[in-house]
Amino acid sequence: MAMRGGCVLQGCLVVLGGALALVLGGMVWLGTASGRDEGKARDSMKRSVDAARIRLTQAAADGTLLGTEIDRALSPLNRSNAQVRRTGQQVTVTQQFRGLGPGLMAATEVSGCYRFDIEPPSVTAHEISEKVCRDRPILPYRPTADVAADVVTELRSALSAGDLMAAQNAEVWRTYGINVAGQETKGEQLVVLAMLLGKPGAPLERDCYEFRVREHPRSVSARKLKPDGCSRIEREREARDKADQRAELDASARKIEGRIERAADDGTLSDAELKRALALPRTDSMGLPAPRDPVAAAVTTRRSASDVVVLAKVSALDETHWNDGCYEFRAHLATQSVTHRATGTDCLYPAR
Repeated sequence: MAMRGGCVLQGCLVVLGGALALVLGGMVWLGTASGRDEGKARDSMKRSVDAARIRLTQAAADGTLLGTEIDRALSPLNRSNAQVRRTGQQVTVTQQFRGLGPGLMAATEVSGCYRFDIEPPSVTAHEISEKVCRDRPILPYRPTADVAADVVTELRSALSAGDLMAAQNAEVWRTYGINVAGQETKGEQLVVLAMLLGKPGAPLERDCYEFRVREHPRSVSARKLKPDGCSRIEREREARDKADQRAELDASARKIEGRIERAADDGTLSDAELKRALALPRTDSMGLPAPRDPVAAAVTTRRSASDVVVLAKVSALDETHWNDGCYEFRAHLATQSVTHRATGTDCLYPAR
């Protein structure tokens, strides 16, 4: 019995010892967790620094480093903290970087101040005192005229290496602070309207610039427009779309007018004849008639001894075109003639 009791006692001691080891291990793990989390956050920050150094090296490979190239190399979240100084071909970029790691209650965040010394094509990165990043003056944005000059330089490089398509798809259009408002290609010319972000001290202001790229002779130019200038291409596109839609509806209205005129060639126009005239079927995606989808549908009909006036909803002949409008058809019974006119879109939304 003593031996059996001793085994039980030894088993209990083993269990208690294991539990104590787990508790102590857990306490040690918790005590060192913040250091591990900070280490992971610092690793994340260093990866961001390395990525920025690689992007700057790639940008400086051709022997120059433009402001727009620096903007693309640095994270947009950190761009406002970057300071760029130029001395001849040498460029110094100072920027604060942040890194995030896991944490018990919230993410662990670390920060560091880094200086990139660039003498194209060489780029080196050094961590320096955070006081430098805290105390330096911050100019969030460059003058838009300087940004526009960089865009012109990048477009010239793209054009010399390719064609208008290369300029249209140039990397410069993916630069933070350059928002393309419209592009169009006419013949051997590309026109790009872009909003360039702010001026120093006024980050919410935007300036509109027009960039023209010509293939023969090869040239790139830029000019500043009035604030609404960047909507010109969109306005012209909308105007063309409206003109095309109006032409489609006018074509439908002319066909309906001819059908009503033939129905009224005896000087009368019954309700049944009018209904048949309006029931011209639209064509489906296969080019076949769609009898259940007529081109026109009467909204109101007014009759007098001399005239029959119909206000009708009119659709494009092709049912794949979602285009509707309102037209008034006037049948002059005495002369067996019919006229039509567009009246807008009011009949599409009848008052309740």
